[in-house]
Amino acid sequence: MHSSSPRVSVIIPTKNEEQVIRECLSSVFDQSLTPYQVIIVDGHSIDNTLKEARRFPVEIFCESAPTSLPNARNIGIENASGDLFLVMDADTVLKRDCVEKAVKYFQDPKVFAVIPALEIKAHTRLERTQEKWLRGTSNPLRHGIGIFTFVEFFRKEVFENIKFDPDLGYGEDDDFQQRFKQVYKGYGKIIYAHDCRISVHYPHTFKELWSQWTWWGRTFTRYLSKHVSTRTFLILGSILAPTILLILGFLTLFFSLAVPFLILVSALLVARTLIACYRSKSINFVEFIAFEFTRSLFFVFGVIQGFFSGERGK
Repeated sequence: MHSSSPRVSVIIPTKNEEQVIRECLSSVFDQSLTPYQVIIVDGHSIDNTLKEARRFPVEIFCESAPTSLPNARNIGIENASGDLFLVMDADTVLKRDCVEKAVKYFQDPKVFAVIPALEIKAHTRLERTQEKWLRGTSNPLRHGIGIFTFVEFFRKEVFENIKFDPDLGYGEDDDFQQRFKQVYKGYGKIIYAHDCRISVHYPHTFKELWSQWTWWGRTFTRYLSKHVSTRTFLILGSILAPTILLILGFLTLFFSLAVPFLILVSALLVARTLIACYRSKSINFVEFIAFEFTRSLFFVFGVIQGFFSGERGK
């Protein structure tokens, strides 16, 4: 580590991450500016996540029940002793100069957070479909940190004012980001650093996709109760549209009044998919439609689970 550089503590929550944690940690410890401290907070993994993590000089903490991703982040933050904190998910790979370039932005005392630029590292067709679909459906006017991962550098003092909400699952990163912007609006800067790059993994398999979207569905109502807004309902409508289409298709067998609604929802879904194809320069219309239906059905199953389970973690 450069002697004059601020100390960087890296905080990584994990739960059953054996497929990605080694590559993640390899990228962390191969930085041109070596982090001062790397903390793993595990949510009761039942695979070889911790065995893989112990190959590296990391500090390991384990959550007590009930576990959740934001709770794990808070535990890591409480045990971090650096000047700057990098909070990141385990499916993230840092480019070799990521930490060094991010740290330079903090030379400006008004900078309180740095968000790296996101690249997608696709290994499977399912990942490539998700990458193209996200590129085609993302809002070009709204900065974000990506749907499937959270990676952000912060000054230590940020967490003296706000913490992640441990009761959330879906939208926990968006909830934190909204409160962060409110607290630091007017005198703090958030930098979107295009020269500070990371790559991420999307779910490789339908099993991983199931785990992701059912978790979001199971925990969505908590986010909804906290963020009742037009934007939240638009997001929900987008996710539920394919399931609503299936329900309307069934209802048309018995009620002719359902036909106009079936046509309307079908037209909206087709239009959205065509726009996604155009913006992502892709001809994967059928794959996009299949992904829309898959994520929607998984999400709805998770919502149903949520009525019978208070589980916050994945």
